[in-house]
Amino acid sequence: MPPIVTIFSSIEGIAKTLHDADPSLLMEVVEDQALVGYGGTVTFDPSSLQPESKLAIKRATILISEPAVIAKLLEHDPSALSSLQWCQSTYAGVDPIFKSNLTFPPPWKLTRFAGCFGPPIAEWCIARIISHERGFSASASDQKNRNWAGSKDAILRYRYLSTLTLSVLGCGDIGSCIAKAAKALGMKTIGYGKTKRKSDQVPDEFHEYTTYLPRALQGADYIVSVLPSTPDTRGILNDNQFMVASKAEGGKSPVFLNVGRGDVINEGSLLNALDMKWISAAILDVFEVEPLPEESLLWDRPDVIVSPHVSGLTHGEDVPKVFLENYTLFVEGRELNYLVDWDKGY
Repeated sequence: MPPIVTIFSSIEGIAKTLHDADPSLLMEVVEDQALVGYGGTVTFDPSSLQPESKLAIKRATILISEPAVIAKLLEHDPSALSSLQWCQSTYAGVDPIFKSNLTFPPPWKLTRFAGCFGPPIAEWCIARIISHERGFSASASDQKNRNWAGSKDAILRYRYLSTLTLSVLGCGDIGSCIAKAAKALGMKTIGYGKTKRKSDQVPDEFHEYTTYLPRALQGADYIVSVLPSTPDTRGILNDNQFMVASKAEGGKSPVFLNVGRGDVINEGSLLNALDMKWISAAILDVFEVEPLPEESLLWDRPDVIVSPHVSGLTHGEDVPKVFLENYTLFVEGRELNYLVDWDKGY
């Protein structure tokens, strides 16, 4: 008998779309009020799990779930996943698992949810860039106040995208999609990554590729981070890293967008970069702590835009195309796609 797939996720529609794609797939769906999700954020209290839910999760050999759920399960009960062989994450980032008290490497495989987030996150980034350049928020305020072109500076002094440079920190699937969209609109694109590449290995979406972070920061009008949370990237933009961004010829003070992981820069360093005008604005979808605490100073700043980790969401209909191929590979005992390297942390 083929292995049963256990689904314990806050994302709606996973079981239905998997069944529609493969009616022969055996599934057990765990529904429990201890797990609540909204956008890219999950609220989960493992101590509130119903006994039948605990048993279902404990006997799972294949589990589809959010990384934060896995981390909290194991922190609450190290034996919670005692039968697990493979976990399919519903998110691209799996850092909550690496930040847990799990002993590495665990005896099970973990695969990222990849290959789906590039287009929606690219759309979000381009929309934010255009909105910022064209002063859409100022126009909305003018409409509310019945003030025709009241915010003249914000709505009249925009720049053509074709005159601007976008630096993308992280040149994987998502970063390449963002660069492709930006390049299609005439922007110059610079890619930053830690791995050296020959010219024929650089994706066509990038006009330039560098492993030197100051070059990526200094050459841009907009900087977007899609970096994952790993030992190499946590805090990579802390302290005075953004100082070089304002030292470029012409005194650029770029706009910083973050759709990767919030811990690439701590809040203090970000606020300081804004105060020092090393960056002119921050457009943030991810944060060190999520949900963003009410007392955070980021909420009230006019040079900061906050959104609740929604630039790229997993939809139930996205799951079959990622999961089912891996399911076949798993049953056949072959290497899984998007397999997390326990040593690298991603």
